[in-house]
Amino acid sequence: MNQAKKYSSLMRRYKEQPNDTIFAHFGYDGRDGETWEAPYEKLASLAKEENWNFQRAEFRRANQQFPILIGYLNHTFLRLQDQNKIVYSEDGDRACFNTGIQTPNEKDIFATFFRNKKAQQRDQPDWTHFGFFDSYSDRLTDFRPLPPIATYIEDASSLVFDTNCKIEVNYDHLFNDNKDRLPEVLRDNQTLAISAIQGSIELLKEKIIRNYKLAIPHWYRNQIQLLLPLNITNDQEADLALVAEKDTSGNIYRIKTVLTMDMAYMDARLITRPDRDWLNP
Repeated sequence: MNQAKKYSSLMRRYKEQPNDTIFAHFGYDGRDGETWEAPYEKLASLAKEENWNFQRAEFRRANQQFPILIGYLNHTFLRLQDQNKIVYSEDGDRACFNTGIQTPNEKDIFATFFRNKKAQQRDQPDWTHFGFFDSYSDRLTDFRPLPPIATYIEDASSLVFDTNCKIEVNYDHLFNDNKDRLPEVLRDNQTLAISAIQGSIELLKEKIIRNYKLAIPHWYRNQIQLLLPLNITNDQEADLALVAEKDTSGNIYRIKTVLTMDMAYMDARLITRPDRDWLNP
């Protein structure tokens, strides 16, 4: 059974978000000491060991242990929705999708939901989260064959930085639109900022030739782009991630924006678990 309705998010993303734009309510038992993150904690306990929180204090938020996991689930859901890979039971009362996350035994983990039949009456999301289960679970019987994972890659060559290409930076766009993301010492001095970024980029190609894994693929606006480390204030630790988009000519990577490390990791995690050599927020 197919569902025609499109949702803005899997779960509530901000306090005033209209309930009819949210796919599902994720409940928890506060009386039993659970917090709102309880459903995601249960998923993390089923999955291969992975740190779903940020490492740096500057990116951590109070009362949040799983911000990367929650962002990952939401964006995975939106991609699956676009690809019509969310499946429904014959009676239309249950739903399921593949989270793309696996157990330590390499079994896919699936998210399941039941329809909230009083959603309109009570102004609530249309669905309620039921649980996360691995592919062996009897709870998934009604959804077999089980739904596939979200896919992003059409051309494998897009995953590797082509060192034959030039790098072109739109400094005006980068500085005007991303000023607040730059190190504080550069925010009010465009000349110094451009000089510092130019110096870092000049060294990038040589670094990538020696270690191709420095260029990390991420998913943004329905396309694969590459994240590159921007070291300005510290040679050992990247300050920001440059977003390199290959020109349609195939000869140039254009850089129009930079991402903070937490933003970059969230986007990259959709495709695969990134190497934390430099992308380690």
